[in-house]
Amino acid sequence: MGSTRWQLLANVQLPMAKRTIALGVNQTMMAALSFVVIAALIGAPGLGKPVVEALIIRDVGDGVVAGLAVVFLAIMLDRATTAAVVRTGNFVHESGAVLIRRRIALGAAFIAMLVAIVLSRYELWAAVFPEQLVIGESISSAMSAAAEWITTNVAFLTTGFREVVTIGFLNPLESLLANTPWYVTIIAISLIAALIGGKKAAGIALILLGLIVLTGLWSDTMVTLAQVLIATVIVMIVGVVVGVLVGRSERFERIMKPVLDAGQTLPAFVYLVPVLALFGPTRFAAIACGFFYATPIVVRVVADGVRDVPSSMVEAATAAGSTRMQIITKVQLPASKRSLMLGANQGLIFVLAVVVIGGFVGAGGLGYLVIVGQSKPELQGKSLAAGLAILLLGVVLDRMAQAGADRRDKPAAT
Repeated sequence: MGSTRWQLLANVQLPMAKRTIALGVNQTMMAALSFVVIAALIGAPGLGKPVVEALIIRDVGDGVVAGLAVVFLAIMLDRATTAAVVRTGNFVHESGAVLIRRRIALGAAFIAMLVAIVLSRYELWAAVFPEQLVIGESISSAMSAAAEWITTNVAFLTTGFREVVTIGFLNPLESLLANTPWYVTIIAISLIAALIGGKKAAGIALILLGLIVLTGLWSDTMVTLAQVLIATVIVMIVGVVVGVLVGRSERFERIMKPVLDAGQTLPAFVYLVPVLALFGPTRFAAIACGFFYATPIVVRVVADGVRDVPSSMVEAATAAGSTRMQIITKVQLPASKRSLMLGANQGLIFVLAVVVIGGFVGAGGLGYLVIVGQSKPELQGKSLAAGLAILLLGVVLDRMAQAGADRRDKPAAT
């Protein structure tokens, strides 16, 4: 047709990619909002500041209130941009009457907004939010009281579970990884990578783990890896159980949807406030924070996998007399192996991202080195090396999980 490259981009490619662009805007805003607390650490104003202040003085109530404000803002932005994605993907054009009504509504809303702006400039009642409607202090007091009650009356549960995980699982695994000679650990992890994902995954693991050794932070990396593995196991156990329930029951899905939305939009630092109050400044606090942050995404991935299992397979198993548990364990979970591997992959990466933040609460490892470099200029070089080690460790875990998922797809494809 003789179109130039610019005309092709402006008149064909960009209009056809409107849905993808809107989705990109959605994900960008969600990612940016999750960094409001990190921005507060370098002096930026906004909702991140009260979260950091609550974390410093362990004020659960104020931290939860600020976190809820972030959640509500995130849900509002998410719903607006998601609606834009759905609308741009709809190829059925609105009729004339519907379009006219829509434009009238938009015009009325715009006029109402202008009137509100003018009133707020001249009338005090229109410029100040009514104090009678502010419930932040009530929520803060209730959350603080609940945290204090749990700490006082249910300490045997929180402390007991923390000690079971720490003494029974975390300490032995951390000792095994950190005290074993580095070359033995590298060979063992490479062999595991070969079993899971093949030779390519093993080669990547061997090279990247060797680079971690060169950073001089091998022991700290193994401390972080132990915390990541323990947290991921807990995340997968809970994520698979809840994900199966969500995938099989529409009613349970409706109940869990707002919880999962809040869990995915709440910044990781917000989790540290109640976790620190319940479990104290320990390594388990970092694991618990990673659990709360990563579980929602694992639940959604597993639920999607269970929901996508062909109904004919479930009906055939039901007709054969299978029980509900047999259908789950022998039909739906095996048929959604890729979703399970993807959930494990995402769980590992999300847990790794948050366990590093655990350096704020005494988790040690690479996270502590990254954080301490912010306040001590003489350790900034070591902090950058720790960041590089985190990156390399994340790539190793990601490639192993992805290779395992791809390898399990090949027999089905053939």
